Amino acid sequence: MYLIKNILLLGFISLAFSACSTLSKSECLTANWNTVGYGDGTKGYKASRISQHRSACAEYGIAPDLKAYTAGRNQGLDQYCIPLTGYNKGLSGYAYNGVCSGKNERAFVDALNYGMVIYKANRRLSSLKRKYDNQLNYISQLEGDLHFKEEQIISGKLSKVKALMLLNETKEIAEELGKTKSNLRNLQMDINDQAGEVADLTQRRQFR
Repeated sequence: MYLIKNILLLGFISLAFSACSTLSKSECLTANWNTVGYGDGTKGYKASRISQHRSACAEYGIAPDLKAYTAGRNQGLDQYCIPLTGYNKGLSGYAYNGVCSGKNERAFVDALNYGMVIYKANRRLSSLKRKYDNQLNYISQLEGDLHFKEEQIISGKLSKVKALMLLNETKEIAEELGKTKSNLRNLQMDINDQAGEVADLTQRRQFR
């Protein structure tokens, strides 16, 4: 049993290590470091990414070609550091890591910040929609509870005291139901306004 546990543990460690490795054995052995750098550049990786490649390939006796990697990464960054990429990154809530310094950075960051504005506006819209759905569920619960109590009162099987208690409860539920429905209408107006803001922001500026 002890041996089996050790084998399983070693297997888990091996899988975890392979999951963290940036390159496989075959990729390390056949790597064109200019191409690897270019790919990392187009994805916006920092220069320190090569350290991860170095660690991944070290056990196979392979060392990255720093000069070729750097040249390729710089070419990749020329493709990455454009306003359209910045805008799309902003839309996804991306935090800028400074890789575009000296490469059209101002336009990239401007587009990224604008995309971030829309990202936050969309987050607010999603939050309002969740609140709306929660209110709908609450209304459904109140209506179900109200219907149940009304049926009990109408059945005539209750004592006068119990019927009076339920009658008071139905009045309270009805009041809560009215307030909640009013809140729901307000939420719908807020959602419409927020959706209009998102649409306006999206259409106001275009990036290429």
